Amino acid sequence: MPLSIASVLSAHAADTDLIAYFHGDWGNLNIYTIPVGGGTPTQLTQNAGNNLDPEWSPDGTRLAFQSDRDGADAIYVMNADGSDPTRLSPAGVEGRHPSWSSDGTQILYTGARTVSIMNSDGTDSRTLIPASLGGWNAKWALGGSKIVFESDRDGDAEIFIMNADGSEITQLTNNDISDQHPILSPDGTLIAFNSSAPGRQDFDLYIMNADGTDVRRITTATDHDEYPSWSSDGQQLVYAYGNAAIYVINIDGTGERRLTPSRFWTAGPAWQPAETAPTDDDQAE
Repeated sequence: MPLSIASVLSAHAADTDLIAYFHGDWGNLNIYTIPVGGGTPTQLTQNAGNNLDPEWSPDGTRLAFQSDRDGADAIYVMNADGSDPTRLSPAGVEGRHPSWSSDGTQILYTGARTVSIMNSDGTDSRTLIPASLGGWNAKWALGGSKIVFESDRDGDAEIFIMNADGSEITQLTNNDISDQHPILSPDGTLIAFNSSAPGRQDFDLYIMNADGTDVRRITTATDHDEYPSWSSDGQQLVYAYGNAAIYVINIDGTGERRLTPSRFWTAGPAWQPAETAPTDDDQAE
């Protein structure tokens, strides 16, 4: 049977893209990359302390990441081969969970219950969500102008979406369980996230429309499935299982496969963009 275009793209991505992730013992976590098709991991950081939550630039040539190598959590960038690591966070400013703008000129990051933005050279830092409202795990849409994030402003972790300037905040989930680690698909139409099912303590992967409708469950594991990240064609997700291994799965829940050995503190995967994703303006044409 002939392969669909989506299948061909996914197969191509498995041969060419890299997955960045962190691994090690707590207090000595480092960032690695591994080809989507499998192979030998490459260690990119060699620092004492925790280096985690890598995030690819839109062109796939650099990584932003979180590190406490200088004593406190801050945002750094480095080349895709680990060279030229540079701190971006101003002194005294906490920085976690970086996410790039679609043009690569700005980086979104989380502080102590805040969501802020700065230029990709570390200048002009400003707050989008203050601590009084609460926000974290914010992600910029690779191909658009929206930002998704978590907040517990109604009592438990729920998913919200807003414009890139912090305006028009809309709550997308509203239930009695924690909905976490949201990330928009490259075309901005879907959101992947992890959540608990009623009566269960573990997390599974879910996908919903960008307006919060049509929520569907993707995995049914007996441990935590977390930190989803989209392939460039939007047909697959990479994620962490039990904070111990990296897996890839099709968005319909089929084709699950393990990418790394099962070793504790292996998490935070990010899929390298194969090419620049379509912007909102491109899709409107």
